[in-house]
Amino acid sequence: MFLNFKSVVRSFFNSILKNKQLGKYFFFFCISFSFWFLSNLSKIHETTLNIPVECINYPINLVEIEQPENSINVRVKAAGISIVSFYLFNTKTLILNYDIANFKPIDNGKNLFWVMNSMRKEIGHILGNNVEIMNISPDKISSSFVNKANKKVPVILNSDINLRQEYWMTNDPILNPSSVLLFGQRDILDSITYVVTDLLIVNDLYKDVSYDVNLILPKLVESDNQFVSVDIDVEPFVEQVFTQNVQIRNLDQDYTMKIFPREVKITLRIPKEKYQFLKFNTLNLYVDASKCIEGKSISVNYESLPNFVKIVRIYPNELEYILIKE
Repeated sequence: MFLNFKSVVRSFFNSILKNKQLGKYFFFFCISFSFWFLSNLSKIHETTLNIPVECINYPINLVEIEQPENSINVRVKAAGISIVSFYLFNTKTLILNYDIANFKPIDNGKNLFWVMNSMRKEIGHILGNNVEIMNISPDKISSSFVNKANKKVPVILNSDINLRQEYWMTNDPILNPSSVLLFGQRDILDSITYVVTDLLIVNDLYKDVSYDVNLILPKLVESDNQFVSVDIDVEPFVEQVFTQNVQIRNLDQDYTMKIFPREVKITLRIPKEKYQFLKFNTLNLYVDASKCIEGKSISVNYESLPNFVKIVRIYPNELEYILIKE
């Protein structure tokens, strides 16, 4: 059929080329049609234009049970050229943002809606400046939602952090937020006690840094946060080994006690800027005789230290002993 149509058109133009009189008539017909077409494009017309609608920022704490309209019809008055341009070139969509939607409470949920007359400015941007909006249908777009179950759980950092030699972390990495609110079906949430982050890999760390790390969420579960901020504070440290006598405490008056060895080596780490602390503070090591068990070794204890001092090693950390009753 298409081949027959092409044959007819070809025959028509061949006839025009062969018949000069017919060619003149056809030329003037084209000129007349062009003037008529341009005249109609310049006139004002009324028509209905269809604009697609897209909803964004769906509320994560709600489940949609009624979908909104996916387009609107706008009755307009405009020049023909504006209408033709819209049909040929318009690719814009009316964006409806749930974050700024009106709402009406319903049983166990909300009805979110937009009044189209309040969106005339946005619709006008899509249609163009020379288009007069007469009517918008429907006059309201709405969608109904019911509440999701929710649960707050802690975030656990999954990390592989390697520090430059003679640097340490001032404290554990700080997560912000340290817990997140999850939304989903109740039976799924009941089985979740925490969420983890993507693996954070840091090498040769020697200065304070901050990273945004995505959360790994179970299927069919959403969160009020998609990522957490991880702050890592580091500083240079000094490491030093001391030889220290071990004291004996809580020994019954009827006993004497000997421990082997009497001296142990202790390795301490401290921030460089607080190195003077090591010179003016002596660490007290002791064993608690009240916890002696016959024939067993006894652990070496130490007094509480400032949080900026770290004990790397006590060697040996258990001592042999002899209890002698007097």
